[in-house]
Amino acid sequence: MKHQTIKISIAEPCHENWENMLPEEKGKFCLSCQKPVVDFSRMTNEEIINYFNVNEGKKTCGRIAKHQHNTPISNYRKVVTPWFNRYVASFFMALGFYDPSSAQTNNVPVEQHMKGEIAVKQPIIQSDKKLVINGRILDQKTNKGIKGATITVAGSDITTTTDKNGHYSLSIPTRLQNDNLVLSVYHPKYDGQEITGIDYKKTTVSVITKLYVEEKHIMGDMIMGKVMPSKEK
Repeated sequence: MKHQTIKISIAEPCHENWENMLPEEKGKFCLSCQKPVVDFSRMTNEEIINYFNVNEGKKTCGRIAKHQHNTPISNYRKVVTPWFNRYVASFFMALGFYDPSSAQTNNVPVEQHMKGEIAVKQPIIQSDKKLVINGRILDQKTNKGIKGATITVAGSDITTTTDKNGHYSLSIPTRLQNDNLVLSVYHPKYDGQEITGIDYKKTTVSVITKLYVEEKHIMGDMIMGKVMPSKEK
């Protein structure tokens, strides 16, 4: 995975009315300039960086939230990779503190059955672990539920919207239950937010998220800062 950090800025802000522009897939189309305006304020850090990677060298007119202007945007998330696990295991084996055969046995749940007078251990066959996130999206000032907010599991097509009281529920498949589990929250009248630090080892998690009213945005030709050296993990 390539870890990258960029900065985007706008030297000469455009003052066209965003609401009067025609909707497009990634933003809107400006009738005055006759070109698309990409809405980066709705994107996650990974989506922003991917956009500039795919469109490297091309001019981009975009819209960003004030807090995104000239601020480091990174797609880095700390991940423990398999090679690191093997390195740690080898280190402890050399010291005599680690026995791989016992580790494999301890990692597999077992149950005992009596066969005559002999106890026989058999592995327990486990089904896919369920994880349900029950959440509520609130207005930061009024503390009232926000209707129609969209919650998406980052990197997937799993999404839902809040009801009239701001409640939602998401079932997370086993393949996404890991340290990289992130929920992206979007509502057109509020600043977007990412929900991280979810305890995916549980079966049910309750989350309350408060959104701020959307900050002022900046539009115009984008200037992307130098991308930091990439690292392969």
